[in-house]
Amino acid sequence: MPKRSLHLRIPPDPRFARTVRDAIIGFGLLHDIPEGDLEPLLFAVGEALANAIEHSSSGKDIEVLAEVDDQQFVATVIDYGRGLTAIPREITQLPDVLSERGRGIPIMQRCTDFFDVRSEPGDGTAVVLGRRRRENAERQTAS
Repeated sequence: MPKRSLHLRIPPDPRFARTVRDAIIGFGLLHDIPEGDLEPLLFAVGEALANAIEHSSSGKDIEVLAEVDDQQFVATVIDYGRGLTAIPREITQLPDVLSERGRGIPIMQRCTDFFDVRSEPGDGTAVVLGRRRRENAERQTAS
């Protein structure tokens, strides 16, 4: 299958998170992404979107891109806000259970097969989240 894509632009407002969720579910189901792969990726996208809305400090639209092909399903959440000064490069530990903050990146890392953050202070942040298609990997192993 050639790469298929979905492109959304939403205001930085939590009320639009449901729109993103519904669009990604529909896109994933349209392209036969198994629920077991779709749900964790959707959870990670929700975390990335919540971070973009809360921390970008910008009124500019947030972009959400989703791409699917025979091998993987990838989503990218892009904000055009303040950016990050420190980018996580290793698996981040979950905070203490009583901590109210700091769960977003560890959750995104644990819900995806690959995770990357690209950011420049003052130029925004792009969070890339992806999962390999399990049904294709299982077919290739069985062959």
